[in-house]
Amino acid sequence: MINFRKGNLIFYFVLIFIVSSNIVFNSIYFDLTLISCLIIYVLKWSETNWIICILLFVLGIYNDILVSTSFGYASSLFLCFYLIDRVGNYLSIPSNTNIRFTIFSILMLILFFINYFAIYFIYNTSILLFINIMPYMVVILLYYPLNFIISSIQTKYDRVK
Repeated sequence: MINFRKGNLIFYFVLIFIVSSNIVFNSIYFDLTLISCLIIYVLKWSETNWIICILLFVLGIYNDILVSTSFGYASSLFLCFYLIDRVGNYLSIPSNTNIRFTIFSILMLILFFINYFAIYFIYNTSILLFINIMPYMVVILLYYPLNFIISSIQTKYDRVK
């Protein structure tokens, strides 16, 4: 089942709060869906079971309903970042923060290019590159501070345990 330790519950509620506040804090510079992806990627999940995948999928559908994006967009993002984190743990990458940051940055840039070219080719609309890349760069810049905060909270609760 799901690990209901106090440290994990905090992060489950933080993810739900961020997704729920996505409707209120909508900005050109901040995309809370991407910040949720960052949190999912940075968390050191102590469990690997299918219930986490279902919870992330349902959380993504909830995000899609609130933001009015197509169904499955946020769910696929959440599950992709969870999968990349799990593969990284399986390959023993989590010990090096710089490698994880590089993988995250590459994923964010790939996601940006997919979104940008999809808008350009499907809708024949040209959007300014600076405006479109800004949320991705903000999330990349938030990687180290958020990683520090989450790892310190998780180690605090691991020591208490």
